[in-house]
Amino acid sequence: AWKFGNKKNEETDNNKSAESSTTSLPTTADTNTQHQSSTPTPTTILETEARTARELSKAVATLQKELKSCNSRLDSIKSGFQNLYSIHLTHIDGLRKCKEGMISSSDLQKLLDSNNDKLSKEETTKALMEQAQASITEQKRNLQHEEIATKHKELILKLENQVHQLRLRETAWERTISELVARKDLLERRENAWTRTIGELMADIEIRNKREWWWEEMKTEMEGRIGGLSYHAVLERYGPGPHRVSMIVEFDDNQHEVIIELAPINLMPHAVHIFLSQISEGYWTRGTPAIVMNPGHVLQACPDPCLETKALGGSYPGDPYVDMRHVGLDAVSFQEYHPEYPHEKYTIGFAGRPHSGPEFYINMMNNTLDHGPKQAITEDVDEAAMEPDPCFGKIISGFEVIDKISEEGITRADLPDESKERDGDEEMLSDSLLIQPVRIVSMSIISETDGGSSEDTRDEL
Repeated sequence: AWKFGNKKNEETDNNKSAESSTTSLPTTADTNTQHQSSTPTPTTILETEARTARELSKAVATLQKELKSCNSRLDSIKSGFQNLYSIHLTHIDGLRKCKEGMISSSDLQKLLDSNNDKLSKEETTKALMEQAQASITEQKRNLQHEEIATKHKELILKLENQVHQLRLRETAWERTISELVARKDLLERRENAWTRTIGELMADIEIRNKREWWWEEMKTEMEGRIGGLSYHAVLERYGPGPHRVSMIVEFDDNQHEVIIELAPINLMPHAVHIFLSQISEGYWTRGTPAIVMNPGHVLQACPDPCLETKALGGSYPGDPYVDMRHVGLDAVSFQEYHPEYPHEKYTIGFAGRPHSGPEFYINMMNNTLDHGPKQAITEDVDEAAMEPDPCFGKIISGFEVIDKISEEGITRADLPDESKERDGDEEMLSDSLLIQPVRIVSMSIISETDGGSSEDTRDEL
């Protein structure tokens, strides 16, 4: 129906074109007349009109001939188009029936042969091939368009995913930036707090340094006062010196005298006063004072009742020097030391830190590096461990006795390991303990005049 409608439209268009050509002829004649009128005009109007009438009649005759020719051509075109269209419909219907199985290929060939009088077989095949090629081309074009559309869709989806990922990243970066800004603010607040804290600490350190300097000044002043009081006390009670002490020891079933000369009171007044006071009060005479330890570099002695303490294998409970502590003679008030009186061989020094005493030792070698002032190697060293031991006297007589005790005295280190095992909860004793402590029979102050005890001089005073 569409094709027949198109055919009718074409016929209508042809008729309209013929009519338009017919109607346009007078216009052409008028144009020719106007063109001819541009030639030199005749002398009279009648001749001009007669010539124009003749030309018009000729033009009308010519147009009528052309119109007849056009009408005959139009009729032939219509008949030819109708024949071609009928043949085309026949071919299309035959191909459809052949494809659908309604007509065989032989019947289709007969159908084509029946139209030989109207259209040749080659032209029909060529028309069919062109149609098939056009159909294939259209299918390929459609497939290409579909592939392009699919690729465009995939590309659009990919771009949408990328945009989505970028938006997610942008959101994450915004959160990260917000967190960093918040962390920066927190760090700035902490920095300000630390700055204030450091300022406060620096102020505290400065105050502590001032306090420490003040305490050192006070300590130095107090030590000077204690030393001055001790100096005057020794000077008033025991004289200006030199002060000597006679120590009687019992060794190898015999008693031997060892004479100790104390340091000048202008160098070690406090330690000399403490030691002379202990002797005057009888702490080195009554009971069982003795030389109890021999570690090799010293011989250490202790007053009564040190032999009964648990540290020396006894069973004495509590503090053995509580009586001496009550009268202030158990230890020195500070670690007094003078570089002009170092811990050389045969010198006497108080044992123990930070407050040495009442035990003393005899240096059997030069112990200045160990018992004298020390320099801190690391910052975590205790200050008390760096303080020196007071060195307040030296032996001037009885060297052979001291050497003999140091050489022949048997200590726990000389015993086999089996004999040093602990029994039950007993504490492990020091290997420096003498198996047989050397008893100190007495200790007295020698007078400067007659060599007697200074106790008589004290009584006289």
